Amino acid sequence: MELQVLQQIYPAIQALGAQVFFIGPETRDNALKLMDKQKATIPLLYDLDGSVMEAYKIAFTIPEYLQRGYQMFGGFPDANPDTGWRLPVPATFVVDQQGVIRGRYVNADYTYRMEPAEILAALREIVSRG
Repeated sequence: MELQVLQQIYPAIQALGAQVFFIGPETRDNALKLMDKQKATIPLLYDLDGSVMEAYKIAFTIPEYLQRGYQMFGGFPDANPDTGWRLPVPATFVVDQQGVIRGRYVNADYTYRMEPAEILAALREIVSRG
C-alpha cells in the first residue's frame, strides 16, 4: 500500500524538484514484479547486500522461532537471498541535497508508514530553505 500512496503523490514530489526512491533487499525480479503489479513508475533501488539498511541502522533479524513459520510459506531467504533473515524495519527518510535527514519515520509495525502529507511538508520545508 505504501508504494501505491507514494505513486499517488509522486507528481507532487517531482513538482517540488524532489525525487523518491523505493529501496528494498528483494531480488531484482521480485522487486520488478511488485512494481509491475502496482504499475509504479517510482525509481527502484536494490539493497541486495543490506548495506543501505545497515547504514541507516534499520536492519533486524527475524527471530529463529518465527523463521520456522515463515519457512512453511517460502520464507524471506527465497525473496532476499543475499540478506537472508535480515530485513529492514519499514522506514521513510526525507534527505536534502547535502545528505542531511530532514524528515524520518521508522516503525517496526509495518502497517504504519509516514503520512503522505508529512512527506510533502518535509519537502516543502527543504524547498523553503532554498
